[in-house]
Amino acid sequence: MNPSPETTSTIEPGDREQQALDWFTRVRADDLSAAEQLAFAQWHQQRENARAFAELEQFWQQLELPARRVRRAEYRPAKRPWRRLAVAACIMLVSGLLVLQLPTLQRLNSDYATSAGERRHLRLADDTLLVLDSASAVDVDLRGPVRKIRLVQGQLFLDVSHDGRPFVVEVDGAQVQVLGTRFSVSRAKDHDEVVLLKGKVEVSNNGQKRMLDPGQRVTFNNQRLDAVQAVDAERLTAWRDGQLRVREVPLRQVLEQLAGYQGARLVLLDEQVGRRLVSGSFNLDKADNALDALAQSQDLNIHNLAGQLILVR
Repeated sequence: MNPSPETTSTIEPGDREQQALDWFTRVRADDLSAAEQLAFAQWHQQRENARAFAELEQFWQQLELPARRVRRAEYRPAKRPWRRLAVAACIMLVSGLLVLQLPTLQRLNSDYATSAGERRHLRLADDTLLVLDSASAVDVDLRGPVRKIRLVQGQLFLDVSHDGRPFVVEVDGAQVQVLGTRFSVSRAKDHDEVVLLKGKVEVSNNGQKRMLDPGQRVTFNNQRLDAVQAVDAERLTAWRDGQLRVREVPLRQVLEQLAGYQGARLVLLDEQVGRRLVSGSFNLDKADNALDALAQSQDLNIHNLAGQLILVR
């Protein structure tokens, strides 16, 4: 094994996490020797080592949850369970990385796209201003009698130029008919959203329609179109200027947005903590610093795993 009881007091944090991963894999083997058990016990006695190991165990439990729900028709134990664990871990890791890369593949196939942490201002052929938020993608078709934009991923802001043709934004199965000029459309995990700053828009979804006036928002998904709400539209669209401004918003939501701006996925180990309500303004152009400052104010620990996952406890 890599960890040595004589040297653990001087190891760097990254080395400690690697040692925890090595031990985590090895101690689950049925053929762990007595000498290895003693070595692990000595390594685990150090508080920082024990903490790194405990965090890895919690993270593994988070990954295991979907697998526990899968019912297998037949189970045949392998002769070497340590190898089975290693194979399972590799499969889960590769599957997780593929899921993380799917949004990138979607952006590659779109007309206009931004990478994580990037915002982009575009002047379209009809003089409409299009602003794309971080990790966003759109398809644009301005050639026909109806100008169309399809939001593939992320969030956009439009200041529509009038040229006599209708302007429609498609998001999932819904349509946003533009009757005014300035508004934003966004896609999230469990809902889509339209926020209007100026003019009018009509949102149609599943046979239902909602008309928005300035300072209003509507959320929806494939099953429902919610009631219109009065909101602070300027605050909700502050991302255009690189600001995330929140007021009494669940902590999990803010952490996810700051992690997303770094191109990473959030793993929050304490759901109760995630329900805390927070307010503040965060610099999206320095999302890593904003995340660190928020974690410090909320007494949280953050671990960035290979730039892909941000583990918060």
